[in-house]
Amino acid sequence: MKSFVFTLLVVMMSVGASLAQIKVEIKEETRSMSKASANALVMDLPGVNEKDAGKAWSKFSKGFKGKTKYDRKGGEYFTDDATIKDMSDNTVDMVAKVTAKGEEGCEIAVWFNLGASYLSSKDYADRYPAGEAVMKSFANEVSASMIEEELKLQEKILKDMEGDLKKLEKDKATREKDIEGYKETITKMEENIVTAEGDIKQNVEDQGAKGTEIEGQTKLIDEIKARLEEVKGRK
Repeated sequence: MKSFVFTLLVVMMSVGASLAQIKVEIKEETRSMSKASANALVMDLPGVNEKDAGKAWSKFSKGFKGKTKYDRKGGEYFTDDATIKDMSDNTVDMVAKVTAKGEEGCEIAVWFNLGASYLSSKDYADRYPAGEAVMKSFANEVSASMIEEELKLQEKILKDMEGDLKKLEKDKATREKDIEGYKETITKMEENIVTAEGDIKQNVEDQGAKGTEIEGQTKLIDEIKARLEEVKGRK
């Protein structure tokens, strides 16, 4: 029982930690990428590995109706002609790069090419919130994916637990049936004991009666022998 309680506690702690939504903190930094060194919006993704974040961004970027390609050499996701209405009336090119940060997870840097230059709060104060909105929306999508995976895991754990419970219930029913069988056997054996004890009592009585018969028969034989001796003596 102690082991089960400890396991359940660990599961509950794990759920509480992993279901927490990613805390969004967006920074502006000048970062280098294949096309230029320019202002990028940077955000940490704690608890998310580089590969999963990349897959999530590739899927997420399709929502802007552009065409996304991954450059293995540069490790960059390039989205051509993305539509971000609150950022520009024209299409926007996006470049995203995911960098691993060890046990901390990873970070994603996104460059928004508006044509003349890249999005920044300094040069495009009115458009910058749209860039932040994109980053926040992506963080929410990643959080949702993490929660969905955690939900699947916990549902599997629950299913396994329910399977274990059914097995325990089946084992209990089997042992209860065994006990009933044992009880029936004990009852039958007790009845056999009573019968055997009665048989022994009757046997003792029969032995006594047979002993009396033997004594009578022995006496009769002695009498016959005596008569025989008497007849022989007359000759």
